[in-house]
Amino acid sequence: MIKFISITCLLITFSACAQQSKKVSKTSPIKMENDNIIIDTTWTEKVVKSDAEWKKSLTPKQYYILREHGTERPFSSELYEVKEEGTYVCAGCKNPLFSSDAKFNSGTGWPSYFQPYSQKSLHVATDNSLGMERDALTCKRCDGHLGHVFDDGPKPTGLRYCIDGDGLLFVPKQAAVAVATFAGGCFWCTETIFESIKGVKEVISGYSGGKETDPSYESVGSGSTSHAEAFQVYYDPKVISYKDLVRVFFASIDPTIVNGQGPDRGTQYRTIAFYTNDEEKAIIEAKMAEVASEYSLPIATQVVKFEKFYEAEAYHQDFVKRNPNQGYVRAESIPRRERTLAKVKDLVKK
Repeated sequence: MIKFISITCLLITFSACAQQSKKVSKTSPIKMENDNIIIDTTWTEKVVKSDAEWKKSLTPKQYYILREHGTERPFSSELYEVKEEGTYVCAGCKNPLFSSDAKFNSGTGWPSYFQPYSQKSLHVATDNSLGMERDALTCKRCDGHLGHVFDDGPKPTGLRYCIDGDGLLFVPKQAAVAVATFAGGCFWCTETIFESIKGVKEVISGYSGGKETDPSYESVGSGSTSHAEAFQVYYDPKVISYKDLVRVFFASIDPTIVNGQGPDRGTQYRTIAFYTNDEEKAIIEAKMAEVASEYSLPIATQVVKFEKFYEAEAYHQDFVKRNPNQGYVRAESIPRRERTLAKVKDLVKK
């Protein structure tokens, strides 16, 4: 398959981007992290990675704090002065750790909170380092080191959770957004299509539809997993409806192709419309019945109950936008985007 064969060269070219999140700003702590992070306390699986995998997924500062039990200099964290409403999550696994409602200025130089976000946020253990006994804090989901807790905090708990800001990410409080998940062949192509649609705030490339945990581009692209290249659309339901997103999805694919789109072939490129409730399922099935008359072959797109989505590696995010002259992008992604947008002109961002 053309795209997968060429990825070795791309990995070398974009290795410097592998530790960057999709929307990182060096100047504003409020814009430091993706707006699309879901504040989720329903997780059941811990995040376990090798040391090499942690080094790849974290920045040097994050790795130093979370995996090497380091301590940042007081007053050095960009999050220390943040007063905006939102949630502070673990930089390693996005586990919600603290609400802005629990933050207070302790004067110590480290972000401080008087209570954790939930019972699934923190693990407390005894730390006998530096010749003293302290209560050390780690993330309950990934065991990343975060700081310490002391009994000199404000009411109502009387506790001070003293945290290294470099181990956190801040997610500003956002207006309500909805999420739709699809698989439509190459996620470079589908991401750039949906980011052109009005009401869409963000599109994330990733993997879904399979049973394996933490799939990689190499494993999915080789066809050795049951996942497909997929994408999630974060959208404002007051601006665009789920029904219109489904319309864009079917305009972007040939739904009669079994296990493929364009030059890409294999189960990893199959088309899937994921639903989360009966209403979404009914919308998908109604659209499939409508477009069936346009084709001589039967519809091959799968309709699947959504279970889990894994975000793809950083160098895949916004790939077309960042690499407009890459060969596959010029030959396939951009033409496919323009063909699709021509079919849904009324839904395109101005």
